Amino acid sequence: MSGAAYLLIGAAVGAAAGWVAARAYAARFPSARGGSGDRADRVTASAVRAADAAADLPSGAKLEVIARVLANRAEERIGLPAMVVLRDVEGGPIKVLVVSQGYDPRLVGMVVEPDSWAGRAVTEGLPVVAPENEPVVGMQAADRRRQPRGGVAVPIRGPAHVEGAVLILGVHGLEPSEVIARLEALVIRVSPVLVPAHAVAIAERKADTDELTGLANRRALSREMSTGDAGHSALVMLDLDHFKRVNDTLGHPAGDAALKHLAKLLGAALRAGDVAARLGGEEFAVWLPGADLALGMEVAERLRAVVAEKPFRIAGIEYPLTISCGVSASPLPIPQPENLMATADAALYKAKRDGRNRVVATSGKAS
Repeated sequence: MSGAAYLLIGAAVGAAAGWVAARAYAARFPSARGGSGDRADRVTASAVRAADAAADLPSGAKLEVIARVLANRAEERIGLPAMVVLRDVEGGPIKVLVVSQGYDPRLVGMVVEPDSWAGRAVTEGLPVVAPENEPVVGMQAADRRRQPRGGVAVPIRGPAHVEGAVLILGVHGLEPSEVIARLEALVIRVSPVLVPAHAVAIAERKADTDELTGLANRRALSREMSTGDAGHSALVMLDLDHFKRVNDTLGHPAGDAALKHLAKLLGAALRAGDVAARLGGEEFAVWLPGADLALGMEVAERLRAVVAEKPFRIAGIEYPLTISCGVSASPLPIPQPENLMATADAALYKAKRDGRNRVVATSGKAS
């Protein structure tokens, strides 16, 4: 069977699922019906164009590019800002992937509350209309980012579960049923390209992620350093002190909990663009693009202090942890960025040899 045939079959299946959900939505919210006929019929009719989905999208485009096209087209059709939210697995966190051009980019990466209006579109698999005075994504009041209020969310369905939603943000002059119809028509056109791209992105993230901690793994760190500006950066190598004692005293589940605790502290303490990675065992690394040795030392000392001040809890008991850090930087004092890891590792070895729970800068020599 040709690729085009598979695409047509997939479009038909997606259209049928959309039609069923639309009927269910119309029954649940009668006001969603337009005056010129059933919205579900209009959505189903538009499904015949689903086979054209890839024709007007960038060839071989990555997930973010496809999602941004969807968000921008949604804004063009409705006249209000738009965003696309996705989740990797059913029941997993829902995050903002992209916003339409010109909207607040700080919203990208934000976690969507599952009981928010946007979250319900994903968890329930039905379009929702958010009142104009209520946050669409359920942001906390303390969040300083502009809180989108009011709007419409339409689910994006994958082969096994609802994978996300496209949202229109704000109050519009159109009937909600018309907004839903336009958004669902867009989703039907783009889903045959977006859903496979999402699957590829999930697989790539898994290949680059440490399964226990959720941090980047050695492979991902090496790629980031090789493709980024490692020639102007700092690298912190760090070890969890006396980790064997934790395993021997409290057991391996407690050791895993300690590693997860450290990973969480590292992730919370870093800037956007910094990369925290678990290299294996109790060994971690933090890459700081654009940082010099002084800033690398400052960050490492801050990390050391945070870990020392925040013990992890196991079975209701607090257990103190400490880390040792070695710091290197390029171009000074290490001219060759490929030597960053070896020289930072040598500094880490000295920190452990000198008593642990300390930060040591590179001497410029590898171990």
